[in-house]
Amino acid sequence: MPEPYLERATIRVPATSANLGPGFDCIGVALDLWNEATVTPGEASFDIKGFGADSLPLDGSNVIASSAARAFRELSVDPIPLAFECVNNIPLARGLGSSSAATLTGIAAAFAFAGFDVAERENQDRIFEIAADIEGHPDNVAPAVYGGCQIGIHVENGHPEKDWIVSRVGSTEDLKAVVFIPDFTMATEEARGILPVEVPRSDAVFNVGRAAMLVHALETRRWDLLKHATDDRLHQPQRIEKLFPRFRPIARGALEAGARGVFLSGAGPSVLALATDRFMTICYEMSENARKAQVEGEAIILDIAQKGIQISD
Repeated sequence: MPEPYLERATIRVPATSANLGPGFDCIGVALDLWNEATVTPGEASFDIKGFGADSLPLDGSNVIASSAARAFRELSVDPIPLAFECVNNIPLARGLGSSSAATLTGIAAAFAFAGFDVAERENQDRIFEIAADIEGHPDNVAPAVYGGCQIGIHVENGHPEKDWIVSRVGSTEDLKAVVFIPDFTMATEEARGILPVEVPRSDAVFNVGRAAMLVHALETRRWDLLKHATDDRLHQPQRIEKLFPRFRPIARGALEAGARGVFLSGAGPSVLALATDRFMTICYEMSENARKAQVEGEAIILDIAQKGIQISD
């Protein structure tokens, strides 16, 4: 049986980069950039600092609140009114998993105050499943829950429900992410809406090969393979062409400066370069090429977060 619920909890959730090159809707990685929420029972409320402080809803329509309500229902627990003091360090609508971070914050809060230990793998698996059902795909939520690089898929077991399977990929300790974050936003719904319903067989084969090579490169630390292993034809060409054509000079600057591979982070518009050295040089060249292309924004260097969601009282 669950322990009595807490009087206070602090929940930290990392940023994530989904779609990882050719891993559309199935491969993602956690980044060392965190949203933090201090949660207490009492009157339901929100106090938001950082990204979204002047734009996110402060009522039950907030993703954190709706996700918590969903989790309470899944747990068959009467909802507990919760007050959230949020510090948002993950930019909104930039392809860095701000939505999944909010979703997981709400779910984890419900679990914690219903008396479940979020650090236990069994409960983490339940949190992941609820979040993946909400998001519709696992590539953001899996690394945010478990850390590192994760593959997630769903399988049909002869029932209406979908069962999710997730597995950690290789070792990412030697890699850093150099991320150029444009000042403009890109809504995931818009970015998904421009994608074709069907793709040519040649494009499907292209992505299968690159996704296999990406997993192999991460498992064996063959960083030299990442340049081609992060190529994609399922979503990046369409999004770059129609929504962010100035991606190309930023990506070129990263590769010429020594990045191992470069791609759109999530649905964009952030540009993520994987690197094993020359981090400051890559950061500078991405920023300089963005300036020349008249794209406002900033480049930052992030470690790969080896652990996912964290909670303390």
